[in-house]
Amino acid sequence: MEAPLTPLEFARRTRRLHGTREAVVDGDLRLTYDQFFDRCDRWSAALHGLGVQPGDRVATIAPNTHAQLESFYAVPQLGAVLVPVNHRLTPEDFVYILNHSGATVVCATAEYLAALDGVRDQLPDVRHFVAFEGPADGWVDYEAEVAAAGPDFPRPEIDERDLLTINYTSGTTARPKGVMMTHRNAAMNTIGTLLHLPIGVGERYLWTLPMFHANGWTYTWTVTAAGGTHVCLRKVEPAAVFRLIRRC
Repeated sequence: MEAPLTPLEFARRTRRLHGTREAVVDGDLRLTYDQFFDRCDRWSAALHGLGVQPGDRVATIAPNTHAQLESFYAVPQLGAVLVPVNHRLTPEDFVYILNHSGATVVCATAEYLAALDGVRDQLPDVRHFVAFEGPADGWVDYEAEVAAAGPDFPRPEIDERDLLTINYTSGTTARPKGVMMTHRNAAMNTIGTLLHLPIGVGERYLWTLPMFHANGWTYTWTVTAAGGTHVCLRKVEPAAVFRLIRRC
């Protein structure tokens, strides 16, 4: 039997073996793997309810938060494609990347809502704007959707050659360029990372690297594969880094 190589398999394994272990720390929020993957399933169900189908592009504009991390599981297990956008770019760059990628859903944290509201008329293909943090006029409330949704949704068969993410360069020499990553790409990168930089079960990974940057060098899935704990860091500030090292 041939099983497709996909980082979703790492999630299923860790959920089965380490469900009660701490998965995510984000400020005062602490989630076990059972709780984390339940939220991912509910967001998948909510996205399906919004009409997201296999192959659709779902973009995120967010720093390293639990909602951003959840997208790396909830979107691909629907067969959809995640587009994690560099949140440090300009609204004009957002417009180009969202249109170029074909995004139909855009999710953003609070500090980017106004910028996106200002360019909505330039995003004709975006059907839904999702606010990761709290209600906002004209935005789908992420936490409300997750709370209201059930954990069940249609799970398509995933081929390892299916598109998983589109990661954009910053356009240093021209327009940003989209790099298309497959499920197999991500699975092999995760395995290679664990071989070269092993993580032990229960060890903790502090997110100083942006998750949008090459999918956090695949650590969005690598930490999970090892049964480690993702410690989210919204902004790299020395005081916050040392505080989290002491606390976590």
